[in-house]
Order: sequence, then structure tokens, then C-alpha cells
Amino acid sequence: MKICSDVDGVILNYILGFIEFTQKEKIPYSHDPELWGVIRNFPDNFEVRNRFHAGDSLRNLKYFDGSLEILNLLARSHELHLVTALEPEQTQKRVENLESVNYTTLQCVGHLRKEQIIVKEIQPDVMIEDSPELIESFCNAGLYVIYPDWEPYTKGMDRYATPFSHWQEVPDLLKKAS
Repeated sequence: MKICSDVDGVILNYILGFIEFTQKEKIPYSHDPELWGVIRNFPDNFEVRNRFHAGDSLRNLKYFDGSLEILNLLARSHELHLVTALEPEQTQKRVENLESVNYTTLQCVGHLRKEQIIVKEIQPDVMIEDSPELIESFCNAGLYVIYPDWEPYTKGMDRYATPFSHWQEVPDLLKKAS
């Protein structure tokens, strides 16, 4: 089976990493970041995000509980492709952060190319994604999609895809795709 997974928000906790970065840099929030997300509502969203990406934070993001173990379990008997919307110039940082995962391929493709790369080039049997827009697009393209339901922004995506609350559930969900 060919499995493709997004990285940030699925395997690695980008939100926690961003919150830790903004606290270290003393960048104030106008909202509770635990409830309302991470890269919005700053006077200059892009500048703050670019500062986050320019440092070492992307090398040090924490894995979601169970993601590393389950991905390596899956990689023993399936192709595992990782695709992230990070820009290609961030590839080395992402490689370093994911050095413990036994993936088949890793691609940092940028936001605009991600969907095309996955649907047209990788053509996975299963897609693991957290972006609501991409969940819907991948489902419309005929892919079996599963998504982590632990973030508020994925609420309601069960009308398109299959949710999971912990990585331990993923192997059983993949049996439905085969």
C-alpha cells in the first residue's frame, strides 16, 4: 500500500513549536494561542512566520504521541511518502527533524504545489492530512483520507474523511483502505 502523510499538524506539533517560539521571542498574542491557532492575528503574520522558519524551530518540533512509532511500523510493510507545504529551502531542517522516521520519500513542495504533487505524482492509496481544504480536495480526487481530529480546525471534516484521535488507531483505519 502507498501511504502519504502531511507533516505539520499530523506528525509534528507545529502549533506547539510556534507557540514556544513566540513565547521565547516575547511576541504577544491578542488571543489564547491554545484555542485559536498560531499564525494569525499578529500585526505582520508573514514576518512572524518567516522568523519562525528562519531559526532552528523547524529542526526541533515535537512528534505527536505515537506518530513516530506507528509511522515506522507502517514503513516496514508499506511505502511511506511525506509531503509538506513548507518551501523547498526548508528541506534540510525537515530532514533533520524527521531523521527517526523510515520514510520512502520526503518532499517540501510549498503550499501551491502540494495537492498536485500528491494527487498526480504520488497517487497514494491513503492520505493523512489535517488541512480542511486539502481533506476535501483529496476526497474529491478519490483518495481515502484520514485526519487527526485533535485540532479545532478539523471539526466537521468527518463528512469527507475518517477521523482518528490517536496514532494507535491508524493501522486499523488503514485496513479499511486495503
